[in-house]
Amino acid sequence: MIRRYTFLQKILILFLGGVMIPMLILNVVYYRQTEVNIQEEMLEKINEALDDKAEKIAGALSGVLSLAGNYYNNEMLYRYLDLEYGGDLEYLIQYQEELRRIFTDSSIYLYQVKNVMAYTDNNTLFNSSFIRKITNPEDGTLGENLSYLNVLPMGTDGNAWFRVAHEDVRFQKVYDSRSISILYHLNHYRQYSEYRKLLRINLDLERMEEILLESNLFDNMLLTDSNGRVFAAAKQYSNKGEMEIFAAAEEEKDGRMVLRRKIQDFPVILYGIYDTKMISEEFRQSRRLSGSISLVCMLFALVCVCAVAGSINRRLRRLVAQSEEIARGNFVRTELAEAGRDEFTILEKSLNHMSAQLQELIEKEYEARISQAELEKETNQAKLLALQAQVNPHFMFNALESIRLKAMIKGERETAGMIKYMAKMFRNILDWQDNIITIKEEIGFLDEFFHIQNYRFEDEFSYEINVTDQAYECLIPKMTLQPLAENACVHGVEAVSSNRRVRVEASVEKEWLKLRVEDNGGGMSPEKLRELKAMLKGEAEAGKSVGLWNIYRRLVLYYQENFRFDIDSVVGEGTTCTIRIPVKYANSD
Repeated sequence: MIRRYTFLQKILILFLGGVMIPMLILNVVYYRQTEVNIQEEMLEKINEALDDKAEKIAGALSGVLSLAGNYYNNEMLYRYLDLEYGGDLEYLIQYQEELRRIFTDSSIYLYQVKNVMAYTDNNTLFNSSFIRKITNPEDGTLGENLSYLNVLPMGTDGNAWFRVAHEDVRFQKVYDSRSISILYHLNHYRQYSEYRKLLRINLDLERMEEILLESNLFDNMLLTDSNGRVFAAAKQYSNKGEMEIFAAAEEEKDGRMVLRRKIQDFPVILYGIYDTKMISEEFRQSRRLSGSISLVCMLFALVCVCAVAGSINRRLRRLVAQSEEIARGNFVRTELAEAGRDEFTILEKSLNHMSAQLQELIEKEYEARISQAELEKETNQAKLLALQAQVNPHFMFNALESIRLKAMIKGERETAGMIKYMAKMFRNILDWQDNIITIKEEIGFLDEFFHIQNYRFEDEFSYEINVTDQAYECLIPKMTLQPLAENACVHGVEAVSSNRRVRVEASVEKEWLKLRVEDNGGGMSPEKLRELKAMLKGEAEAGKSVGLWNIYRRLVLYYQENFRFDIDSVVGEGTTCTIRIPVKYANSD
């Protein structure tokens, strides 16, 4: 069907089908995929920013809690709050000399603390900057007229509380009308229990707002209590007066993403609000501009294609006529009408030289076929040598089996047993076709190796293999544990005269498979350990540590940088090798 069209028509079809339509599809797919990728990357960044913000807020709250703990353990504070004063003058002297210093020295260095206050029902005191006399200090209202109160416990000892409150008697739209506090019951020293005592540390909400304003990735960030009351926000919600209730559902209905983080053990929730439509709108505008530019460029390209195709069509007809003559055996030469430097000029010159080169090409083709035949012969010979090389390991295995049977006949059962284990190890090496095997297979091979080592050390050797149920079906590169166990036997426990011990462990820790080989041998000096670690990093030659270097390089090939290989050693105590690789099970894809 395509033969019905002229060359110019074919060029236009090719241009439409091979350029314009694929470019259109490519642009659509590219922009959609790019938008998805940027959204995912942006989501990852805002999650990291939210986690960082949560850590900062948790650090600020933990600092306040730590300060409260210092007051909780301050015996001098208990003594002065529990003391019955003979008069206001006596109390005033103690306050100026001791009590005031206790509060000012402890809280001055914490920027997130607004003020510190101690409450007590000791009637011999009077109110001051840091002391409040109250009938019931354990009442969450603390004598204030509140329109909102939320007091929740923190920790397990029941002494620390987190308090969010709004006092309606004060003027609205000022910070003093709302308070965020950490309360601590002062009951540590039982000898000072004449009066009830409570510590209150108020947080500076302006500092909390400064932390929320540090990030510009979010449309808004805010902190709420367990009831959803917003007590600090970067924007939109008021940071003064009565606290509003955060409506996450309404934000999501408007197309915004609401991310949530709980601040450690504090009854505080951090919300980050991100508008996903912003990037989508920017991409739509970019697509319109790109589409307009692409359309203009394609139209211009279409005009250029038509002009060039007409010139090509004329010159192509001349080449067709010449090639038909050559096909009939007439190796004619045509004179070039005008000198040119394009491909058609080169083609015309090539056709002119075809007659002279034809014989040479035939000879080269003949020689190439002869070379191909010789190459196939050499390849078959190499395959034959490879098959022959496979016979040698089988021969060694059969020879070991024959020696074992001979030892059994002579009654040398111990020697026969060791040959049996050695033959089984050899058989495993021959049968392993895959480079990746399960822990269960590797441990089976390792158990045979340890039987041989037990025979070697004449029962002055013990080993222990601990593998969790989850780890048995995990996949590892073959011969990962055996070189480590061999190093533990040859370079480790061989240095001690008795009680030689090697321990092998395999366990799953979340998404990591942990492999550990430990011995109680002579260990390594710090200098030797540094040289060994430098060798693994490629900063020194392998030397005698070829086994460790081989394991490390294979781990690099399989996992790139997504693994850990640690070596710890103490002279006279032994060496421990630990490998952590990603978990992958045998039945997974």
